[in-house]
Amino acid sequence: MNGGNLEIQKMFVGDRLCLDFINTAYRRREAELEFLGSAEALRQWLRFAGGVSKKQLCDDEGWSVEYGEKMLSQAIALRLALRDLVLSVMEKKPPQGVALETVNATLRANPTYSQIRNTPEGFKASVVANPRDDTWLVTIAEDAVDLLCHSDLSLLRQCEHPTCVRVFYDTTKNHKRRWCVEKCGSHSKAAAYYRRKVAKVRLAAAAGESNASL
Repeated sequence: MNGGNLEIQKMFVGDRLCLDFINTAYRRREAELEFLGSAEALRQWLRFAGGVSKKQLCDDEGWSVEYGEKMLSQAIALRLALRDLVLSVMEKKPPQGVALETVNATLRANPTYSQIRNTPEGFKASVVANPRDDTWLVTIAEDAVDLLCHSDLSLLRQCEHPTCVRVFYDTTKNHKRRWCVEKCGSHSKAAAYYRRKVAKVRLAAAAGESNASL
């Protein structure tokens, strides 16, 4: 397995298919990372995501360069909409109507599809029916509907590392997960240790100057 594939595997930290999909674009040390930069990258991600989620997402026999390029822009649009909905929950803000419509447009393509709406009581789902292809895109959108309408939204998290924006669903026993991966936690702990060390040196220097002036 090549380095690129290993890097893709590291993307699956969200504990939900839709959150892992959102995390295909994020920042690391101020650098913007895009894991769906091409139709082939999208196909590879769907392969890995299918293995992680135990769902059939990528049909290699029906996949062509033309199909992948056509679907890439739709995938990116859905990702942006899902990120807006998830962040609206975590930031306690109303979701953008265009984000809801983008998700609903994807869901309408399924033979039996859900629709999501925002109400004063929270997100609600309803079911309609129609014929359709491209079920992998629908599967991701349906996972988002399930997450937003039927899960404990207080467990949605964004990584606490200052330069990371990845999101995840906290399934730990005590619900105290703070970072998407331990590496982010290690960097944060190292930075905090450095700040404490610098502060201690400065205090010692200030104390020395004070004593010298007596």
